[in-house]
Amino acid sequence: MMVKTPDERPPISQKTVSQLLKGDHARIFEIDRSNLVLQLRSIRRAINETAEEMEMVAIERVFAKPVSQTLTRTARKLYRLSEDLYGLNRLIDQAHPPAAPIRPKRKPKPRKRPKTPN
Repeated sequence: MMVKTPDERPPISQKTVSQLLKGDHARIFEIDRSNLVLQLRSIRRAINETAEEMEMVAIERVFAKPVSQTLTRTARKLYRLSEDLYGLNRLIDQAHPPAAPIRPKRKPKPRKRPKTPN
């Protein structure tokens, strides 16, 4: 099965776990990073659109004044959340893969000794 990356790069074939552990850390990181950036952009866009709708309804005074005020406050909170997501999006967009994981040294196994008769 082939996995297509969101930015139209050549497809990367799926591999076994052992093959992935031998290399490809940077490739996997890049795929995950790109997917996460796209998801954050989509979420941010949806939040902004919802905040705009709430703000417009509040301005038009479709509901009673207390409800309109609540809509305005909620829209402002959504805009702040959107800005937080934008900051997170920028951090992830600029992220680099971590250094290759270092395997801990193996502890020597005690050798088996024959039991001595009593």
